Amino acid sequence: MCSRRLAFNRRTRQQAFGGADRAVFAMAASSTSMRKVWLAFMVWMLRQHAACGQIYTFEKEPVPLSKELHILHAFYVYSYEEAPEKKAGQPFIEFRAMQATPASNGRITAEMEGYEGIQLSIMRNRDFWTLIDPHRFCSAASDVQGGLAEKKNQLLVQKAAGKSYRDAGVYARTVPFAKVPQKDARESIESTGVYILVFSNCGHIADATVSGTVLVKNAYGFLPGNEYHKMPFYGWLLVVYVLLAITWLCLSLRWWKELFMIQNCIAAVIFLGLLECFLWFVFFSDWNDNGLRRKFLFVLSILATV
Repeated sequence: MCSRRLAFNRRTRQQAFGGADRAVFAMAASSTSMRKVWLAFMVWMLRQHAACGQIYTFEKEPVPLSKELHILHAFYVYSYEEAPEKKAGQPFIEFRAMQATPASNGRITAEMEGYEGIQLSIMRNRDFWTLIDPHRFCSAASDVQGGLAEKKNQLLVQKAAGKSYRDAGVYARTVPFAKVPQKDARESIESTGVYILVFSNCGHIADATVSGTVLVKNAYGFLPGNEYHKMPFYGWLLVVYVLLAITWLCLSLRWWKELFMIQNCIAAVIFLGLLECFLWFVFFSDWNDNGLRRKFLFVLSILATV
């Protein structure tokens, strides 16, 4: 991941940037003022660069503290109707092999077996402040009675009574404590936008870690929506360089006895430009097909850049 990390917890005792590979925005339900929440959110937005991919992997990720949420990552998604290509079918979000485990001794207690406070949610970035109340984003028994939430101690989304997470445009997944990972769950994405991954813990158990993968795939493949157009750009530019190289080669063979050093330099520039376009096209094509931004291809492409 190429995002930056921002931590801001409800006790306001951890307010620091750390970790070069994630952006985390943590806020509390009670003690965090609106001004501080806005400040933290704006700093996160300013530091948030393009998402490095559409796959976010949890490898024993510590859960947020009690009554706290983190923003982990951003996904750039086209709806099926607005996608530039549709070869991969309907865009979707998939939660793979999600599992929560105790961080200390690894033993799942009776209390943990029914714990449903740990959730992963994906929602559009522009809807975040409409859906989430920074002063109260965990449901209580009164919210369940009023039809605003299905269960208590879960992420509370601002929606009409009786409506589900999906009705509000939120893709949520509860991560239970289990000895084996959950079955994979997939949901289709209907709207174009920048979607953020929200990691919340509205219960009281914080001594735990989460493992699994959140995967987002567009209608054309795994490239983020803001990176897709680079792939056809380098593809067509590669075609132009190939035609130019063939033309220059033919002319050079025709007049090889009369070539000057400048003509050889032009040939070298054409070759370097062709190599650059080829490597970038291969890099983006591989990323689009596999969902992984391979460092080896990325470094080669950078080094070959004219």
